[in-house]
Amino acid sequence: MPDNDMLDRLIHTAVRTDDDVVDLVTALLERPITRQCWVLFLDERAVPISFVMPISDLPWQPDEHVEDFAALAADVVQQLAAAEVVLVWERPGESRLFPVDWEWVDACECAFREQGIRIRAQVAAHTGGIAIVSLDEPGEVQDGPFALAS
Repeated sequence: MPDNDMLDRLIHTAVRTDDDVVDLVTALLERPITRQCWVLFLDERAVPISFVMPISDLPWQPDEHVEDFAALAADVVQQLAAAEVVLVWERPGESRLFPVDWEWVDACECAFREQGIRIRAQVAAHTGGIAIVSLDEPGEVQDGPFALAS
C-alpha cells in the first residue's frame, strides 16, 4: 500500500531532480502489476498535477498508434495547462527493459516532441526497482542518478 503521507507531500513538491522523479513514481506505484504506461503531468513550477493517465492498451510494439498516444497526451497537456510530462513504463515480472521497451521509449520521445510536449523523464518500473531511462545508453540503466531506487 502506498505511503499516503509521503504521496501527499510529493504531490505538492516540485519535481526538480531525477531523484525527485524516482521518489514520486515510487510513491505512486508500490509495485508493477500490469504492462502499461502511466503519464504524469507537471505544471510550470514542476509540481505534479493531480491527474494521472494510465494507458494499458498500447500494442506490444510501437506502430502508428504512437502518434495517437502522443496526440491524446497533447490534448490532456493543453486541458490541464501542464508544462511537461513523465512517462512511466510499468513492466511486472521483469528486472530490466527489453529491446521492444526501448523502441517505445524512443518512439514516444519523437512523437511527443512532434506534438510539442516536453518529457521531463521516462521511467522504468519493474521488478528490479524504479529508474530513470535514458536514450544515451540504449539497453542499459546507467549508474549515478539513473541507478535503481531501493
